[in-house]
Amino acid sequence: MQEFALLFRPTRAITTDELPRRNAAAREWALALQRNGTLLRASPLEEGGASVTEGGVTPVAHDSAVASVLIVHATDLGAAVELAKGHPGLAFGTHIEVRPVKPVAAPSR
Repeated sequence: MQEFALLFRPTRAITTDELPRRNAAAREWALALQRNGTLLRASPLEEGGASVTEGGVTPVAHDSAVASVLIVHATDLGAAVELAKGHPGLAFGTHIEVRPVKPVAAPSR
């Protein structure tokens, strides 16, 4: 099994009526993945932050910010994409980027 990062970005504003429905559905989806051993880590991100470049530091733009990162197990990229296609947030305008996680050797002591 390989590890894949699912990076979640909003593409539109969520209404106050949609927010609890979206959050509950996404939470249940993630819990189901955790129960079956597919979800390795979930990291919802706080609002704000900084974007650092050689040219300076700017606030993270809300409309393009990564909202959450999940690390999952899947057999290959196609399987990870199929997993992401089942996320309930897609119906609420969530964009999910699926990326393979590059294995890194543990530092030698």
